[in-house]
Formats: sequence, structure tokens, C-alpha cells
Amino acid sequence: MKRWLRSGGIVAAVVVAFAVAIVVGMIAGTGGVAIGGGPGEVAPTTTRSPAPEPTATPTPTPTPTKSARQPVALFVGDSYTVGQGASSSDNRWSTLVAQEMGWTERNVAQGGTGYVSRSATVPKLSYGEQLRAAPGEGVDVVVIAGGQNDFPELRENPQRVFGAVARAYDLAHRRFPDAQIIAVGPSTPWEIGLEARALDSAVRAAAERQGATYVSLIDPDVVPDRFVHEDGIHVTDRGYAAIAHRVVAQIS
Repeated sequence: MKRWLRSGGIVAAVVVAFAVAIVVGMIAGTGGVAIGGGPGEVAPTTTRSPAPEPTATPTPTPTPTKSARQPVALFVGDSYTVGQGASSSDNRWSTLVAQEMGWTERNVAQGGTGYVSRSATVPKLSYGEQLRAAPGEGVDVVVIAGGQNDFPELRENPQRVFGAVARAYDLAHRRFPDAQIIAVGPSTPWEIGLEARALDSAVRAAAERQGATYVSLIDPDVVPDRFVHEDGIHVTDRGYAAIAHRVVAQIS
């Protein structure tokens, strides 16, 4: 009897131990207790923030630049400034000067005119009238040239001619106050006489009073005989090129 109880107690102890083991295993299997690195353990997951995408830098739009406006040059004068005798208007001295200086030419010259000379029958204007008739807007340079048509009047009434010269440059200064004024003196295909020198001096003095740039065509003479046109009055393409070269050299 005692032997059975002893052996029965052993059996009971084993049963109890086995039951405890089952309970512990169930607890561990459900993850209630984290023990070691068993096969039932789930490794923690690390969540990474997405890397920021690179932002494209916008390309700046280039600012359009306005093309520089060419200075506008107003040419007042007689048949030499018109270019009579030249093979084409492209070869007259005013056009050659405008091309060399980068100007836009506005030529209002008329043949047979001067500081006082004008036509009573044909609508041709003296230099002062040409200045008044020309549009006043957008003129950057004013060139007044010539005067040899006034030689006959200069012999008869020099004060009238000298007064007209002074008024022309005063008018140019008042009508185009922001423009550069250039005075180109008279020229002649003949021998340089007293009339040419007197008018050259009068134009120089009037130009200086208005702060204008003066260019002499007779000191020294720019028109040798070989440059005179067959009409005996005007000059050839070579003569106009010589005048243009003198003007550009003096104003540059």
C-alpha cells in the first residue's frame, strides 16, 4: 500500500510538472513573454522616411534688350548736300558721313539755296526755312553745309548774309536744343576768293557762338580741279568722298 502511494505520488508529480510545462509553452507561444530569439519572435520593422525628391531650379527667362536706336542726323544745305553730280545718292558726301558715323540720314537739302538764297518761282527753301520745315522730333545731329550760292548777295549786301548766317545757327540751337550741331563751311570749284573766305569766317563765328563743331572745306581746299564735275559747278564721286573724309576727320 505504501509502495503504491509512493509510486502514485511520483506519477502525480510528473503529471503536474507536465501540465505546468504545457501552460508555460502556451504563454511563450502567444508572445506574452519575450524570451531569447525563438522562432516565434517577430523582428521589429524599421520604417524609413522617403528621401526628398530634388527640385528643379527654374531657368531664368532672359530679359529682352532693345536694340540701340541709331542717331538721326538732319542735313540742311544746297546742291552739294543733295549730291548733284554724284553717280547716285549713295555716293553723296552726307550719305557717306552718315554711314561712317552710324547715323540715320534725314536730308532736306535743296539745290540752288543758301543762307539767304532761295527760289522765288520754285518752292525751294533757304537754310533757315529748311530748319523750320524739318520735323523737330527725334533729331540728334544737325548739319548745316554750304553757302556758296550766297556769294553774289555777299558782294552786294554782306551784312544781310552775315545776319542770316547768325540767325540760322541760333534757330538750329533753339529748335533742336539737345542735338549736336555741325557747321560745314562753303566750298567752291573755282579759285578761293574773298567771298569764300568771308563767308567761311562768318559761319565759323556763328557756329562757335552756339557751341557747334565747325568744319572748313577751304582751309585747306578740299576740291582740287581733278574732282570737279564736267558741269564745272559740282564735284564727282571722288570730290564727295573727299568732302566726307574731311567732315568725318573733323568731327570724330
